[in-house]
Amino acid sequence: MSGNFFKMDNDIFKCGIDAYEFMVYSYLVMKADREEMTCYPTAGKIALDCGISKSQVRKVTASLEKKGLITKEMRYKNTINGKKHQTSSLYHIEPLPIQYGGSASVLNTHSLSDKEGK
Repeated sequence: MSGNFFKMDNDIFKCGIDAYEFMVYSYLVMKADREEMTCYPTAGKIALDCGISKSQVRKVTASLEKKGLITKEMRYKNTINGKKHQTSSLYHIEPLPIQYGGSASVLNTHSLSDKEGK
């Protein structure tokens, strides 16, 4: 099969997330590397592609992290003067929590399409 689509576990609907959380979670799953289930879009890119504000992205990703659906790792680079500057966050898509029908694997969220840009 080929095409520009991705697959997501139906049990996401049991997780008690709102429309913004669903939209951002879906976006992150779509952008994730299929082997590692990680991606690193900036808050600005998520906001632009989802049609919401950067502050809404920050609020939603914090909520998704609190609910155990994602983990976020800050990424930094060194500047010329030796200081660290945050570039983006690395988002890890976590297996759905067991209480929502999830399993120990994220295989149900793997895409059927080729890897897309991060």
